[in-house]
Amino acid sequence: MKYVTISGKDFEEAVRKARDLYGSNLRIHHRRDITRRGGFFWLSKRNRVELTCYVVDPATSIIVEEEKIAPPVEVEEVVVEEEAAPSQQELLLAHARALLEINDFSEKFISDVLERLEENLPLEEEEGLSLEEFELLVIDKIVALIEIDHKSQLSPPKVFVLLGPTGVGKTTTIAKIAALYSQQDSPDYRRSVAMITIDSFRSGAYEQLKGFADSLNIDVRRVSDEEGFFQALSELSHYDLILVDTFGKSPRDKDLAIKLKTMLSVPNAQETKFFLAVAGAFKEQDIVRSMEQFLSFDISALIITKLDETETVGNVLSVCYQKGMPLLFFTDGQRVPKDIQKASASTMLGQLKGFSLDFGSLWVNQVDQLGSPSHLL
Repeated sequence: MKYVTISGKDFEEAVRKARDLYGSNLRIHHRRDITRRGGFFWLSKRNRVELTCYVVDPATSIIVEEEKIAPPVEVEEVVVEEEAAPSQQELLLAHARALLEINDFSEKFISDVLERLEENLPLEEEEGLSLEEFELLVIDKIVALIEIDHKSQLSPPKVFVLLGPTGVGKTTTIAKIAALYSQQDSPDYRRSVAMITIDSFRSGAYEQLKGFADSLNIDVRRVSDEEGFFQALSELSHYDLILVDTFGKSPRDKDLAIKLKTMLSVPNAQETKFFLAVAGAFKEQDIVRSMEQFLSFDISALIITKLDETETVGNVLSVCYQKGMPLLFFTDGQRVPKDIQKASASTMLGQLKGFSLDFGSLWVNQVDQLGSPSHLL
């Protein structure tokens, strides 16, 4: 005797399909009701009916006719695949992990975000979040783990020292910060600014900074020793903000490291803050290595440069979280002063990818927001 299985969205459709395929010689042996998950993220359910039938030989049709009066087969209703299917909470957490991974967040950062998300997700399926609601929750957890140095943004120190390895764009960044504070229309944000470079090692370092200073009408000095640095600071003491451009140093060059340390011991410690510039394209271990290289200085916050050369920022944000290091600015191009943004929730979100939400409108240029002169744009 031949057995076949026919399925349909309901009992009537399954019977009709069975009769069409096998005619009147088909007999129903067993019925099973099935509920399967499907749809977007497998969050919806679909009901189907499955019939197990057998085909009788026409020669035994008399016997078959007698079978018709036999007691009806008891129909067993079975719900399958419910236990095997992942819950809505599991699916949403898997989606969160995928988003964090494609943005290059560290495993430590991902684990901590997922743990916080799990605490906030409803246990009941009926109370489930929509995809947009869930992604907003993911964003909230990311932003909550990253500290922003708002105080230094609003009230920069009198002596602002920018440290960083060679090639991260310190000189261009110094010029952008100078323009950011000196060229504002609002007196609440405007500062009188001067610049000093202690980089006497890189060819053209002073000439590059002076070119920026001339275009911005800002005073700039070049110093090569402690005495000259002290004199420059004294002569520029009437300025609100003195930006100091430094030379990059190799961890293997101990003499250069000592010179940098002694030079930067000259400014008044009460008026001075140190900031570290790292490139957005750096790997996580490169960022950590840069922080360790300048460990002898009390770094107040990070400035992330060259974001236009990378597609993800999770590497940087992960290190900031794990090291408890605040963010100050992001830079993403060569234009002075346009390509600099204050670190904020919106600038971070503007760099994230893979989300269904549109964060592009949240990318706010700090200079435009405060109203920069048109000739600088």
